[in-house]
Amino acid sequence: MLIQEGAGMVRKPHFELVVRDVKAGEDAVWVSVIGEVGLAEVQLLTEAIAELTHGESGAGGVVLDLADVSYCGGDSAFALAGMCSGMKAVGIRVTIADMSPVARLAFAGAGLDQQLPLHER
Repeated sequence: MLIQEGAGMVRKPHFELVVRDVKAGEDAVWVSVIGEVGLAEVQLLTEAIAELTHGESGAGGVVLDLADVSYCGGDSAFALAGMCSGMKAVGIRVTIADMSPVARLAFAGAGLDQQLPLHER
């Protein structure tokens, strides 16, 4: 589910994307990912990020907050890491601010925990 504060929303059970405004002092849009993250949800997230950054050539970037992820498998971890790399290749900076223990375990199990683009505060 994509929830853009102040806008309409699209419903999908057990999954939400919450798009927040640019935080003070930071030039980035924060996207909170809430619930279960499977391959279909990574695709939705990719489309949402592309829509959010359309025509901005990487200015500002996107910060993913994965603190409220309740499920993330190894395949989803690979897909999320691939999405971050792919976005970087087209000039969109995507970083990860925080991870739930479940998400952290998925990235570690996939051997990706040391390769993630982490957001520095």
